[in-house]
Amino acid sequence: MLPLYDEGYSFHKTPVVTIGLIFLNTIIFLFTFPHLEETIKTFGMVPANILAGQRIGTLFSSMFLHGGFFHLIGNMWFLWVFGDNLEHAMGRIRFLVFYLLCGLIANFSYCFLTSNINIPTIGASGAVSGVLGGYLVLYPRNRIRTLVPLGFFLTTVSIPAIVFLFIWFVYQFLLPDERIATSAHIVGFLLGVLLVKFFQRR
Repeated sequence: MLPLYDEGYSFHKTPVVTIGLIFLNTIIFLFTFPHLEETIKTFGMVPANILAGQRIGTLFSSMFLHGGFFHLIGNMWFLWVFGDNLEHAMGRIRFLVFYLLCGLIANFSYCFLTSNINIPTIGASGAVSGVLGGYLVLYPRNRIRTLVPLGFFLTTVSIPAIVFLFIWFVYQFLLPDERIATSAHIVGFLLGVLLVKFFQRR
């Protein structure tokens, strides 16, 4: 399932931080893609290093690296669909801190949960998952227009956010690919659920 947009919600203020994060991630990807392997070695997060107290800065830098176009587009598309609502609810500065905090803690937690401690990890998935968790708490009844495959055909359906995000969360436990940091997704999502009320604008 691919979310297309959330229905019936528009805000007068431009989601500057959401757009800025998408732009920044895209620019970094375009500049690093020709030297991706070297960039990942330098700025990717290797859990073994973090556990040894080394290269702590890669907890942050790895959040802005992506391994391919589909990796980048997937993360940024979910951020675009769900991020503007949270930015509106929190305000720009709070939303940025929330996003970065979810990503940093998700990355740090992943170091203790993975068995692949020597494999570099990159991507904004932990932070974006935090956005999804926050969205679930604040906007469970929003309806998400979703692209759904039916055999050889595609159709669009309107799904309540609570249903869409529950399916997304369960799916993380079913992903068979060990190269995907699903534990970071899960931790990021749960952090979003737990922290969103603290960051919500009064």
